[in-house]
Amino acid sequence: MTKRQLMCAIALATAGSVWMGAASAAEKTTGMDSYELAPVTVEGAQAEVAAEEENALVSSMGGTGFLGTKDVMDVPFRQTNITQKALTQYDDGANPLPNALLMSPSVRTSSSTMYNDYSIRGFQMNAYQFKVNGVPGLFSQTNMPSNFVERIEVISGPAIGIHGTTNSESAGGSVNLVTKKAEYGKERVTYKQTINARGALGEAIDIGKRFGKNEAWGVRINAENIQGKTAVENEKLTTRDFYVNVDHKDAKSTTNLFAGYRYTKDEGGQRYFAFDGSGANAYTGDRLPTPPSGKRNYSFDGQKITVATWSAVLNHEQQLSENWKAFLNAGHSYNNGKDYVQTSASRLYMLDEAGHFRNTLSAEKYALRNSYVQLGVQGQFHIGQVKNDVVLAFDRNWYRAYWGYRVNGSTTIPAFGSMSGSLSEGVTSLVMNYPNSAVTGPIKTGMTRFSGVSLTDTLEYGKASLLLGIHHHSVDVTSYNRNTGAATSNVHSSANSPTYAFVYKPTEEISLYANHSQSFDKGSVVGSGYTNTGAMLDPAKTKQNEIGVKYRKNGISAGLSLFRIEQDRTMSVTYAGDPKPTLVMEGKNTFKGVELSVSGQVAPKWTLTGGLMHISTEQKTNTAYNGKSVHGVADWSGMLAAEYTADEKTSAFLRMVYSGKAPIYANASKQIEVPAYVTVDLGVSHKTMIGTVPTTFSLTAYNVLDKRYWMSRPTYNYGIQGNPRSFVLSMQMDI
Repeated sequence: MTKRQLMCAIALATAGSVWMGAASAAEKTTGMDSYELAPVTVEGAQAEVAAEEENALVSSMGGTGFLGTKDVMDVPFRQTNITQKALTQYDDGANPLPNALLMSPSVRTSSSTMYNDYSIRGFQMNAYQFKVNGVPGLFSQTNMPSNFVERIEVISGPAIGIHGTTNSESAGGSVNLVTKKAEYGKERVTYKQTINARGALGEAIDIGKRFGKNEAWGVRINAENIQGKTAVENEKLTTRDFYVNVDHKDAKSTTNLFAGYRYTKDEGGQRYFAFDGSGANAYTGDRLPTPPSGKRNYSFDGQKITVATWSAVLNHEQQLSENWKAFLNAGHSYNNGKDYVQTSASRLYMLDEAGHFRNTLSAEKYALRNSYVQLGVQGQFHIGQVKNDVVLAFDRNWYRAYWGYRVNGSTTIPAFGSMSGSLSEGVTSLVMNYPNSAVTGPIKTGMTRFSGVSLTDTLEYGKASLLLGIHHHSVDVTSYNRNTGAATSNVHSSANSPTYAFVYKPTEEISLYANHSQSFDKGSVVGSGYTNTGAMLDPAKTKQNEIGVKYRKNGISAGLSLFRIEQDRTMSVTYAGDPKPTLVMEGKNTFKGVELSVSGQVAPKWTLTGGLMHISTEQKTNTAYNGKSVHGVADWSGMLAAEYTADEKTSAFLRMVYSGKAPIYANASKQIEVPAYVTVDLGVSHKTMIGTVPTTFSLTAYNVLDKRYWMSRPTYNYGIQGNPRSFVLSMQMDI
């Protein structure tokens, strides 16, 4: 998007706002705000909390699924609400969400510019699992945007019981992105310009206005354009997006509509080095190669990925009576990976400690269509002195996957080519057999339909509250023949996931809680080579038990939790008399951890935000992995951010991020350790006036010490090249 195109978009948005304002005659009243569709009025202790956290990186208030917007002191889970300030302060333009999500002690990143990958409590996660205003499955994992996000709500541990069905659930927790909405009593026109050390330019515009009687209508527009080289040599990033959020509130209802488009193209981006290859790709070393500079690029000439994403979310709440309301949450997205030229499975197989690597090439195209709808009712009533808050919700999710390709009309998988090289020399050999122009696709490969029903009841009595919930889901999975398009198989599975939790507040400063929560996957079909080939295994359940304590006083918040998570896994068992083994769901992976967090103003000009998590893991199986730690899970992780506010105009910050050692495996008998590392970020910002326009200048250095390191990713035997030192200069003007 050029500057001229951007200004045209602004003009159109402004014209639309004027037209809608003339058409509106609705009244502004108080009402429901599950997704912050209107401002929250706080009194007493909550008003004091809001004042203390106005400029904090994490907040005490946030949405908790069916439970609504709550103070974290009242929530029976570990929850981190990452604020707009954190999103702005750690926005490096090319990779914003990973930097902001590090404010949660539960979350660690293994992201590159091309792919946004995370873990939460030791379980893998990417943007497929993210929710937007409570609706899942809208984005792919490639370069997730953040310019439309007001705050991020992170719940640690299985959370399907308080969110409902989703096409892809991370057993480690949930991430909900709350969209920006027009502010009451304030018009906004904000322009932001960024530039990184290699010259990538970024432009962003943020426009907000409320109108109509009592400002019942609101429109918020966010647009962004980034083009240029990243901090990695020979990597070029192009992103363009446009998002609009329209909300309305009257005496009986609240409605919010969010919609937008994003285009991203990454040329020369890379992802993983795999250490678990077999045969000629087997790793022969006993430890990882010395990590290369994060600036070094090991992609091949022509390597790229292009994704276009259309998305829309509708949230509506309707008051039925004084104590009962109905709600609707719905969304649709289309992700089109229309230009995908990578090494096979986006990885390079590492061969030895000298750093030699190789892999074949792929030009596979893909597309993902996801539709979601949730309908429910929520009501409050008393039984004696016990207050009941009941939610009954039904949801449906349709997930359609398109993968594969045809080359010159043929669906036979071709040999696209190969590459090889080393960490010291780069790519030394490249063979490309097919130009990307000859590749067409994608081809419909699968359709998954999720159906769910959830029932929760929060019972409050005095200083205690009890959450009781049950979620039932059923899944139908259909596979299709890539040549004919005909359905080849259809399998069904179902499962129940209970949730129960308890909160007790002996004082206003202390909250004690405990929970048991569960999650599940969709089940899996047994592949070839087993006696039960074609059978549908039960969904693998994940169960968490957690106890914790939260504390808040005089502007300081802290939390400590202990948790144990068990996740089912398959095992191969050979029974007497059977010629082949049988695949059964009888193994387990166990995660035992402790998590600590602290935030607040510790001195008149100093604010600290930090966290520490320790996890020990164990695989329980009848294979050679029995008793070993789970692949790629770091034993320790931590973060400490300090901000110094010199005066109203100038502030500086420092952040240190620590990741402990993590095991990966070349095979069951060869464990390799990903070493621990620490990265340091530094930044400074200054507010001034350019004429009559308030302007903020910011300079941030990420990985300022230029640490060379390997990152791990849970579940996989990958070594991921660490991110290099990078500088970002920005100018934000409040016009």
